Amino acid sequence: MKNAGTVLMYNCSGEEFSKLKQIFAMLRLRMRPVEPDRYHVSLDELSHGAGDTAEPTAALPESMLVFCGMGQALLNQVLEIIRVSKLPPIPLKAVLTDSNRSWTTMQLYEELLKEREAIAAQNTQTT
Repeated sequence: MKNAGTVLMYNCSGEEFSKLKQIFAMLRLRMRPVEPDRYHVSLDELSHGAGDTAEPTAALPESMLVFCGMGQALLNQVLEIIRVSKLPPIPLKAVLTDSNRSWTTMQLYEELLKEREAIAAQNTQTT
């Protein structure tokens, strides 16, 4: 059976994420947990299970998912299932694109934090 895509998973271990892993397995998504000793590897290499380990850096302070190689319809389905499944919040989610495939984990993380701050600032201006 062909795999439908890959999900890079950061800080998604433990019992509270077992349901998330079951959902991904049901949808035939390959799960690749990313540990701090691989944060220096490009997202593209991580999505293919490549890249050498290095000296570990500090782990990300929150959970993050990166969706790789899946179509828009499947991505929408995955996000909807996550939303209705009452899983622990995973505030940081991204899709692997041509623009970010050469980024490291920390580059993506910093960019997602900037986006979150910009959205929060915009929301405070409109309320």
